Amino acid sequence: MRHSDIGFPPIKIDSGDNIHIITGVSGELLKIDKNLQPIGEFSVPFPSSISSSAILGKKWIGTWIESELRQARMAAFDINQEWLDGGSKADLRSNKGRSVLHPKSNTWSQSLDAEPMGLSEINNTLCFSSRNRGIYRINSDSEVIWKTDFPKWEGIEEAQDKIVGFTETTEGLVLVSHAGGIAIYDENGILIEKKILKLPELITGFSYDNELGWFIRLNGKCFAIMDSIRNLPKIYHCKGPIYDVKIRNHNWIWTGWRHDGVITEGLISTASRNDIGVGIIGDNVLTNDGKWDGIRI
Repeated sequence: MRHSDIGFPPIKIDSGDNIHIITGVSGELLKIDKNLQPIGEFSVPFPSSISSSAILGKKWIGTWIESELRQARMAAFDINQEWLDGGSKADLRSNKGRSVLHPKSNTWSQSLDAEPMGLSEINNTLCFSSRNRGIYRINSDSEVIWKTDFPKWEGIEEAQDKIVGFTETTEGLVLVSHAGGIAIYDENGILIEKKILKLPELITGFSYDNELGWFIRLNGKCFAIMDSIRNLPKIYHCKGPIYDVKIRNHNWIWTGWRHDGVITEGLISTASRNDIGVGIIGDNVLTNDGKWDGIRI
């Protein structure tokens, strides 16, 4: 089956049960099915870029940051409903100081006074951080389950750091920061442990699996592997930044800056590509020009 171009440059794919949601560089959103076929047309519900997102059950939740106007939004969308285009950038400017413009087609939306970061689905709830406000765990209706203080690590400048995301492990709920800060919480948001990973580059993302452990994406030509968050990371070199990681045949595979790769029993194999791989679905890679291509590895 031929897969059509998506019609805009993508930056991320969120994957749920039998559906994937593609985010574009200018706030575009497109739903596709498991066969990579579009479900309706893409839409731009809010005139700003999407900084973080996650699928939570039957809802997709995203955050929009408009730095120029110092505005932030968090909103949820029903995956089974049609999503429509929202207002323009001019509408956003003209509404400043009066009524608040919210993303179109939302099931709930909030105007925020601090940047939300690291949206992550955890057991059908959503964890995220809010700069200078704290760490939150909410349900799909935006009701707060718990809130706790923002973690601080000695040796990491708070103003220059940000939260990358959260994941559930055998050690607890683990928070990961851009500069390598790790915080482990129990199910009630009580801090159990903090540490700093010593890495050659900044963390841009991570994947965790109960059997394979951790795959940590870095912002240069390295990545790290760990069995446990309490172990020392093992550093590997690759051809450039990695943008998405999946598991195939019990091995980590990835796509990224002009290459695809796999690590098998500690050995790396890579294959070059002329474009940039943004996301992986099955044996397909979505590239930065909005086209589908077979994974090269």
